[in-house]
Amino acid sequence: MRTIGRSLLTLAFTMPLITGEGQPCAAGTTSQWPQFRGPGGSGVAIASDPPVVFGPSSNVLWRTPVPAGHSSPCIWDNRIFLTGFENNRLTTLCLDRLNGAILWRREVEPGLRERSSSLGHPAASTPATDGHAAYVYFGPYGLISYDFDGHENWKKPMTTPVTQHGAGTSPIVVDGRLLLNFDQDIGGYLLAVETSTGEAVWKADRSAYRRGFSTPLIWPPEKPELVIVPGTLRLTAYSLANGSERWSVSGLPNEMVTTPVTGGGLIFAAGWSHGAGVSKLPLFATLLEQGDRNGDGKLTREEAPAGPAKQHFLYIDADKDGQATREEWESIARVFEHSQNNLLAVRPDGRGEVTDTHVVWRQKRGLPYVPSPLYYEGRVYLVKNGGLASCFEAATGTVYYQEERLGALGDYYSSPVAANGRIYVASQPGVLVVYRAGEAFEVLARNPLGERLMATPAIVENKLYVRTEKHLYAFGE
Repeated sequence: MRTIGRSLLTLAFTMPLITGEGQPCAAGTTSQWPQFRGPGGSGVAIASDPPVVFGPSSNVLWRTPVPAGHSSPCIWDNRIFLTGFENNRLTTLCLDRLNGAILWRREVEPGLRERSSSLGHPAASTPATDGHAAYVYFGPYGLISYDFDGHENWKKPMTTPVTQHGAGTSPIVVDGRLLLNFDQDIGGYLLAVETSTGEAVWKADRSAYRRGFSTPLIWPPEKPELVIVPGTLRLTAYSLANGSERWSVSGLPNEMVTTPVTGGGLIFAAGWSHGAGVSKLPLFATLLEQGDRNGDGKLTREEAPAGPAKQHFLYIDADKDGQATREEWESIARVFEHSQNNLLAVRPDGRGEVTDTHVVWRQKRGLPYVPSPLYYEGRVYLVKNGGLASCFEAATGTVYYQEERLGALGDYYSSPVAANGRIYVASQPGVLVVYRAGEAFEVLARNPLGERLMATPAIVENKLYVRTEKHLYAFGE
């Protein structure tokens, strides 16, 4: 009987949880990190103990050269999916998680390259998987589905998003649907397609959301009903079934980069932008008097007077035709007027406009530009540029600490992830900081990797997978 009991106990802890479709449930196992920031986009690894100290010559299990890109590792069992860009080709890689060997590589030619800043990249979006296929999105191409052996299932070419920074969102998979947030300066939308065919199921209009790079969040995690997406000025929830809008909350900045998280029955969305707090913009007629040299009633960037018109010209010029019109100027003036930098804690059970009734608390200090918030063990963690960390009680917003120094300077584009009572976050110059989760701030290690680091780490089975500018690392003890 003891032998039978031990066998049953072993079986209970080694069998994957099964979903209604008969597939392993990623949130119940430790061998999957199936999308941006892992199971449910949480950034949390269950029952995993990655190393605290590591580097190019310390606790390295393997290191594989990979093409340049900002996407993060997507993991299912012993396969890692990653994207890159080299020799003017958009590349999808599948690696063996055990040794880092590249199992296959597939390439497509880009369409129109995104007009982006120096930090944008054609391979910025993290792949997603459901255990059947890998789904990748490239801004200059669209969506592609590959099976685990690298055979193409389907492809869905799409227009290149009209933004200043290129694409930043990542696709996610839920209940046989692939979801993609396609926010852009003109005509944005939220798209749901069948994972089996790539055919559109529904398309929700988001043309009012001028600027956004966030990955959608599914709620509730155990039985998804809503797709929650932040964007210009608002956090909005859509029905997973048909894309209809369920509720919205105002109080966000003009530009959203971070992805929301859920925990303790709340949704946490944090955003910061230069646009928030911009003083009231001058009248367009005044700008024309100062700069419209050819009298056509429009402004080029050269004609734009010094100040907001020149500083924010690429943002104002929505269609990117090199000219700012009265309509474009007045639209962005309204956006800047209502832009707010906030961390919002929202109850997700509302209907309609619920700012006054469903925002539980908010904070205005320590806000991130790119790194997404982290919910972990009843607390919310933020990391902002300069290496400043903050921690709040998730239920009430009580401040445990704010803007404590991680000791690694620079901008932060990687989002924090957590495992075994520790938080891992990387600076853009390439230092991965490990600090203790909890009410007291304590840095445990600063690990220089010697390369620029934009991607968010993945954690699977006591191992940390980190994509630097030139390599994919597996760290473990």
